[in-house]
Amino acid sequence: MTFLSRHLHALKGRLAALARHPLALPALFLVALLEASLIPIPPDMLLIPLAIARPRRAFLTASVCIAGSVTGSMIGYVIGATLFEGVGEQVIAFLGVAPAFNHVLFLYRENALWTLLFSGFTSVPFCVFTIAAGFHHTLGPMTLLAGAGMGRVLRFYLLAGVLVLGGPPVRRLIEHHLPALSVALLLLAVAGLILARVLS
Repeated sequence: MTFLSRHLHALKGRLAALARHPLALPALFLVALLEASLIPIPPDMLLIPLAIARPRRAFLTASVCIAGSVTGSMIGYVIGATLFEGVGEQVIAFLGVAPAFNHVLFLYRENALWTLLFSGFTSVPFCVFTIAAGFHHTLGPMTLLAGAGMGRVLRFYLLAGVLVLGGPPVRRLIEHHLPALSVALLLLAVAGLILARVLS
């Protein structure tokens, strides 16, 4: 067994254990909340093993993820609206996505709802969208709530649907490659940050 395969196997065991932990759902809520407000860590990394471990509860698990993400979006909004100079500006600078932040502001002026609806399928971290929404009250809080809610439902229910409707063969395939998939999701998040910097 190679060095990489040993570590991927160990990661698989940790993810499986985490998926069966009593605090797994609260942890998923917290990760989704942080992803929407401060830290671009994909909650899919936890949602996928949880949904595989309990496929009958996949949509309930996705709902917890959605709830955490929407809650986090409102925290991001507050950061943009009232704490931008102290917190929001630091987050944008740390992530290195100031040009992307300005581009999101432009997209909001063009079509706020569509921008939020597809925000989960872009290379720009979701927290950038939520902080930008609150910046100088670019969007109303209800607009963010509606758009973020629909966008998160689209992303996370789509993932849960694939795991449920694909049946055992799809779940076994994903479970077999889960460690590599988790690493890939993390790398995609990093690549998204780099891409947002380069293309902005």
